[in-house]
This record gives sequence, C-alpha cells and structure tokens, in this order.
Amino acid sequence: MQEKMNLLRDLQEIDQEISTIEATRNSYEAELSTFAAQAAEVQSMLDQLNVEIDQLRRDEAQIEQELHKQRDNVTRVEARLPGIQTQKEYVAVLKEIDVAKKGNKELEEKLQEKRKEIAILVEDQQEKQAGLDAISGNAKARGSELDQLLRDSGSQLDEHTRNREKVAGEVPKSLLRKYQGLFKRRNGMALAVARNGACLGCNMQLPPQLFNRLLQGADLQSCPHCNRILYVETEV
Repeated sequence: MQEKMNLLRDLQEIDQEISTIEATRNSYEAELSTFAAQAAEVQSMLDQLNVEIDQLRRDEAQIEQELHKQRDNVTRVEARLPGIQTQKEYVAVLKEIDVAKKGNKELEEKLQEKRKEIAILVEDQQEKQAGLDAISGNAKARGSELDQLLRDSGSQLDEHTRNREKVAGEVPKSLLRKYQGLFKRRNGMALAVARNGACLGCNMQLPPQLFNRLLQGADLQSCPHCNRILYVETEV
C-alpha cells in the first residue's frame, strides 16, 4: 500500500508542476496576444484615419481647382474693363466681378476649414502611429523574451510529461482513473494529509475507525467528506 501511495504522491507532485507550467505558458501566450490585439486596434484606427484624410485631401484638391478656375475667371473679366464703352455694361461687369470675388472668398474659407480638418486628423494620425510604433517596439523586445520563456517552459513541460507517463504507468489503472478524476474535481489536490484524526484537505474530522486503519497502513483510505485519498506523513 505504501508503494502505491508513494507513486500517487509523486504523480500529484508532477501533475501540480505540469499545471503550474501550463498556467505560466498560458500567461505568456496571453501577453503575446495582448500585444497583437493592441496593435490591431491602433492599426484599425490608423486605417480609418487614413481613409478620412485621403477623402479630405481629395476634397481639398477639388476646392483648389475650383478656386483657381474662379480666380482665372475674375482676371479675364477684369481685363475687359478697359474696353467697355457704356456705363451700363461697366456696372454689369463690376457686379460680375464682385459676385466672383465673393464666391472666391467663400471657396478660400472653405479651403482653410478643410485644411484645418486635415491638420487635426494628421496630428491624430501621427499620435496613433507613434503609439503603434511603441507597441511594436515593446512587442518585439518582450516578444523575444516571451518566445524564449515559452521554449524553455516547453522543454520543462516535455520532461515532466515523460516523467508523469513513467510514474503513471506503475499505478494500477483503476486507481489511476480515481486519482485523475479527483485531481480534476479537487483543483489539483487528489491526495490529502490526515493528521490528528482530521482530513487536512477539507478540514473535517475522520471516523476514528477509518483513521486507525489509515495509521495501520493496511490499505488505501479516502476521506468520506471530500473523497480525497488520504495518507499520513511519516516523521523523519
């Protein structure tokens, strides 16, 4: 019986170490995923900004083209003034020039407003790009470290897995199934120490007869409250 218990204790220790390594590896992978998620989020905002800036610049170019056209039109109309013969025609041309200049002023104001919008978005774009560069830099530096940690922990995991297979192969199959079920249900604690007549897994008192049989070491005993497999620590 003691030999079986020793195997189970070794197996639980290995399984707990495996669980710790796996949890650590999950945290490494989660950290890597966080970098990727942050970068994707900022990149998405950058892409949207780029689309908006491109549209504003197309609008800007269109307004500039229209403004140049209108300015050329004013210049042509003004060139007609010296050749005008009648007062009526002169007044009409002046009115046409005035209307054109007002239109030009509106276009200029519209152009300035468009450029302000572009400047604001470009500033935001630069900030987002700086943030993305920072994330990328951190991800590259920390990512290399995490990759190494994952490789190292992977090697440890492989070694512990091989050890587990060796130990588990020596445990009777029915007992191994019981142990594995308890390990999952009891958060990695399939075994529990019995001391002073109590199970330290659930801190409940054990029936005296069960505790005495456990001390005798005749066979394996389980806690009637938490079902953990009990063992008594031998004093050195």
